[in-house]
Amino acid sequence: MPDFNSQYDITLKDILKGIPKRFVEILTGRKALEFLDTGFPKVEELKADLLIRLEDGNIFQLELQTQNDPRMPLRMLRYYTHIYSVYSKEPEQTVLYIGHNRLNMPYRLDYKKLKFSYNLKDIKSIDCNELLKSDDLNDVVLSVLCETKDERSLILEIASRLSSLKPLELEDYKLKFRNLIRLRPNLRELTEKLEVEMPITINFEDDSLYQAGLEKGIEKGIEKGVAQGLSIAKRNYIINSRKNLNAAPEQIALTIEDTVENVIAVLKEEGLI
Repeated sequence: MPDFNSQYDITLKDILKGIPKRFVEILTGRKALEFLDTGFPKVEELKADLLIRLEDGNIFQLELQTQNDPRMPLRMLRYYTHIYSVYSKEPEQTVLYIGHNRLNMPYRLDYKKLKFSYNLKDIKSIDCNELLKSDDLNDVVLSVLCETKDERSLILEIASRLSSLKPLELEDYKLKFRNLIRLRPNLRELTEKLEVEMPITINFEDDSLYQAGLEKGIEKGIEKGVAQGLSIAKRNYIINSRKNLNAAPEQIALTIEDTVENVIAVLKEEGLI
């Protein structure tokens, strides 16, 4: 059975693939130069959440945590040695805690023969306004996880920034928003109350793209592009999650709240499984 937190994992890694500009600058003080391969050629599975080369040539690694993990220092040490072996350069490492509960996990090892540490940061310590100033919508969506004194204004501002997007792009960002806000129960409740004023959350049954896809399926059978009434937005999310993140069908199904069978059908159509 897939981990409940995998829905956040897919969404956040999808956002990070776009390298949210302001977000990276807040964490490093520098601009990202290029995206590096986050997988490492070793026997055991090891894949970083984000690995980029910064404008000054240094390598920055970011790991996301929804829960406190007492063994995080050992995991980061493994990343450190693998990254150095591949790039011959010491990485700057940050673990970013995005959970709802209080941050409470170690950030260093202090042994007789080894001393190791990395940066540990709670995303709630970032002022959401810093991300809202960005022209990158990945930054804007991430702001829902940051610190704010005016939750209502934050939600309405995010909705306003997304409202001018074209339908397909809008549905993609709405899906990201819907998944991330589950990490903030208080904001999720507020969003539901504001839905009448500014519809933000996604009700796929009311989605015009879903209805169009369903009608097409009824008229022509299940065609490539719409499997069992899937909206185009859901289909694109399935394809991108598999292509860019190599996400498992079970993880994708959990994220988009659909069946594993529908996900597999789309992946088979695209030759991705």
